[in-house]
Amino acid sequence: MTADNHAPQPRFHLYKWCAILITALTLAVGSPAFARKVRQEHVVKPGESIARIADHYGVSQRDLRELNKWPKGKPLNVGQTLKIPNVLRLAGKTYKVKEGDSLASIGQKFDRTPSEIAHANKLKVDDALSVGRVLVIPDKGTGSAGTVYKTEDGPPGETLFLRVRTGERERLQLYSKSGKINKTAVMQLSHLARDHKTQKVKRLNTRLIYLLQKISDNFDSHTIEIISGYREQSIEGNESQHAFGRAMDIRIPGASGKSVYNFCLKLPRTGCGYYPKDGFVHVDAREKKTYWTGK
Repeated sequence: MTADNHAPQPRFHLYKWCAILITALTLAVGSPAFARKVRQEHVVKPGESIARIADHYGVSQRDLRELNKWPKGKPLNVGQTLKIPNVLRLAGKTYKVKEGDSLASIGQKFDRTPSEIAHANKLKVDDALSVGRVLVIPDKGTGSAGTVYKTEDGPPGETLFLRVRTGERERLQLYSKSGKINKTAVMQLSHLARDHKTQKVKRLNTRLIYLLQKISDNFDSHTIEIISGYREQSIEGNESQHAFGRAMDIRIPGASGKSVYNFCLKLPRTGCGYYPKDGFVHVDAREKKTYWTGK
């Protein structure tokens, strides 16, 4: 065997490093940080406002302002770049308007009435649609008061919510016997789940309320411990479902974190994160099911 047989093989090493890089990227894309959609950005044009831009992308004005740290009532500057939230103003999916679309044709495609789509997007039924606009296709049963709660086991039960950090507690009936959301109870829960640093209260997303009720009804204790609820957007503008009032970190007394996580995985279009070291589960309302295990 000659010395040449022991010489480095450049091509082999190149392939080896390419394989390592591809593996690393694959693992990264599967992590929670990469599970979100790539954030869109919008360059402000003359005559545009927060309201108009929010409507175009199907997001709430409040979420758009908070993500960009833009005060309410302050006019936008032409040419400035706005980050667009990755969350819709209502629970549902998105549809980008194409040439020739109408509310009737879109409604037929998604089994929704034109009025349901119009209401979700702040439109009139006879309004013309602009090509490229992102429409919210609301979940069935979603109206101005949120998703109607239905169960085969009778009306929804009461839930005792305990804020672990402060010891505060509220026994709340989140839904009426007819399945309609109780706005007063939602605001009480929103106050309980306020930002613990700033004490700011943000009304919790109606679909998050729906998910919490589902979890409560599945476990006999009907008690949910709140580890973390609403958290203000960070200075860097990093997006968090907590900052939109769509997420809560919870524990269920008498139930293992793993069992709560496994039930969360059965819920459609839900973010589920299990943190075994601290024994809590992250639950959030989103457009696409995402799940992960933390430390």
